Amino acid sequence: MSDQRDHLLFLILADLRRHFFALLLGLAILLSAFYNIYITHETRELVTKKEQLSQQKDNLLIEKRNLLIEEHTLDEHSRIRRIARMKLSMVQPTKNNSVLVELP
Repeated sequence: MSDQRDHLLFLILADLRRHFFALLLGLAILLSAFYNIYITHETRELVTKKEQLSQQKDNLLIEKRNLLIEEHTLDEHSRIRRIARMKLSMVQPTKNNSVLVELP
């Protein structure tokens, strides 16, 4: 029985040696297929990440525009106050110098 196993092992090794190139080519094809799957997966993950970053960039640009509009609006009000105070000698009304007018 042991002699048959040894004989079978030698037959398998001889067969592998005889078809070494085909075995090597099959292994290379298998490795290439797995590498292709890995690269495709990585590419899809990177495309998803790029889309998320692009959306985040768009949101930040919208926020920047809104902040610039708000800054411009606030700047206009402060400019008007400064001109009214400097050139026209106007001041902010207080409770003491304001009059409430009631309509009948």
